[in-house]
Amino acid sequence: MKNVIMGLLLAQAAIVGGTALAAGQEGARSGTSVDASYRAQLLALAEADQKIREQMRGAFTVQQLQANQGAAKDMVKRMVASQKQNQQALAALIERNGFPDIARAGEDGAHAGFLVAQHATDLAFRERFLQQMEQAAAQGHYDRSDLAMFVDRNLVMSGKPQRYGTQHKADGSLFEVEDPDRLEQRRAEAGLPRDAAPGGS
Repeated sequence: MKNVIMGLLLAQAAIVGGTALAAGQEGARSGTSVDASYRAQLLALAEADQKIREQMRGAFTVQQLQANQGAAKDMVKRMVASQKQNQQALAALIERNGFPDIARAGEDGAHAGFLVAQHATDLAFRERFLQQMEQAAAQGHYDRSDLAMFVDRNLVMSGKPQRYGTQHKADGSLFEVEDPDRLEQRRAEAGLPRDAAPGGS
């Protein structure tokens, strides 16, 4: 289990993925109910979450990390400390403002909350967040591809095969996938691209 989590953390730092926050993305489908202050705080938190990954990608190549276990472990420690701090900040925001779905925080605000929550190492926190994501998605207030990625992250961090093929190791290969023959069907249903290309940060 520890090796799986470390592999995920190394992959987050080593692979430039498609989950980074998009600058200038639309705030919401309907801007009338979006809490602008909440959205701004979520975007700032996600920027901090991504910044440490960018710094580490600039400092190490995948090959260097694989060859230098000491550097890899040090990097993982720094990342875990950052993730715990960001998780605490996100939990405090949710307690004050409610769950950051599209209706409340806008599309980019909801995505920002997802970015931070998917990197949390606290299983109980991630499970609660996932339940709220599922409820919001059922109402059309959450991006289905973000939900699919979150489901996969939880499964992999629990030592189980992923469902949608969104989680990759540091070398770009997929973590184990359940029922591989139906993977593309599940990805289509979740609004994901046909091929499970390397990515995810």
